[in-house]
Amino acid sequence: MIQPKYHLTLNRDTDWNMNKPHFHEDVEILLSLSASGEFFIENELYPIREGSLFLLSEATIHKSIAKESYLRYVLHIPPETLRYFSTKYSDIPAFVHKAPVRCTVLEKAQMEMLSEKFKMLEGAWGTVFCADLQKTMFFMDALLQVLTFFTVAEPENKIQTADLNQIAPILNYIQSSVGDQMTLDTLAERFFISKYYMCHCFKNATGLSIMDYIINCRILKARELLRQGFRVQEVSDRVGFRNNAHFVRTFGTLTGVSPKQYAKKYVDLQ
Repeated sequence: MIQPKYHLTLNRDTDWNMNKPHFHEDVEILLSLSASGEFFIENELYPIREGSLFLLSEATIHKSIAKESYLRYVLHIPPETLRYFSTKYSDIPAFVHKAPVRCTVLEKAQMEMLSEKFKMLEGAWGTVFCADLQKTMFFMDALLQVLTFFTVAEPENKIQTADLNQIAPILNYIQSSVGDQMTLDTLAERFFISKYYMCHCFKNATGLSIMDYIINCRILKARELLRQGFRVQEVSDRVGFRNNAHFVRTFGTLTGVSPKQYAKKYVDLQ
């Protein structure tokens, strides 16, 4: 049995506002222990409640805004760890990708139980005989509990606002057309809306700028193409970058590695 790779933290902030959207190479499980703010996930908006449990597959654009004290456990798990613990009858990565619910709200007793499992998992285990096996068992226990919650989860009600409804077609278009040359002017013209009103609605609904969202969608698509074996220059063209050097810099900023390094890492995992 391998020692599972994961990163678990208990984060506390009095005022939390991500400056930009982001995504991870890992699956993210977030358990909120306080009620505070909103969580934007791709093109959906959820309230953050005490007991909110989020399950995000890798490469999911998201951003949280907390208006008060924000206490939460955040667990990041590499996809290869989930694949290792999967079986013929329990394909965990597939479940995470196809889960019909991204957010559910736990009852207080459920939240406290899961919180206690996370607390045990983040503790110091030392190097005594069988400590590594015990920690692996605690990890599997916590993971299975989360997955069990989502197999029977009642979906959290999404936040519906006039601004979000206004920009929903724009969000969908950006996600499906990353290779198109998009500017604020061309988007405004396409959707018959004032450029300034469009930016205002987009910011109000998501907390993001339109161009930040477009860039993140383009880099997500670039990851997919690099994994399929496309060359860096071709990927740059396919995801709408006019300048290859700009693509390489942007990819590095958002992922931490160059496109060539990313592609090589994925090939090495095959």
